[in-house]
Amino acid sequence: MGLFDKFVGKDEPQDVPNLEEIIEGEGDVINPPADFYVKKIDLRNEGDVDLVAKELTSKNVIILNVLPLSKQPNRLKQIINRLKSYANKTDGDIALLSTEMVLLTPSHVKIVKSKPSPKKR
Repeated sequence: MGLFDKFVGKDEPQDVPNLEEIIEGEGDVINPPADFYVKKIDLRNEGDVDLVAKELTSKNVIILNVLPLSKQPNRLKQIINRLKSYANKTDGDIALLSTEMVLLTPSHVKIVKSKPSPKKR
């Protein structure tokens, strides 16, 4: 790529580093134990709602993968409504991270949610 290409905007594709390799490190060994954890849970059925509630009661933050139920939108909506109700009842919070991930926090932990800015005309 030449110097002129940078000004014109013709960038060569660059290799994106594998962030998973960089972040993973040497495993999940925690020494000493933490007061609370951030845990990822795959939402596969209604039983996982109880697991999420138990983790939130233990003051853990949950990143919920909803992809396994994405082909069952009515069931997914029902479960998310149950989790939202639980979060509200326990003074926790819930937010959408992406179409596949939902963030849930225990009591007294709030998520700063930004609203999309209005489009300029």
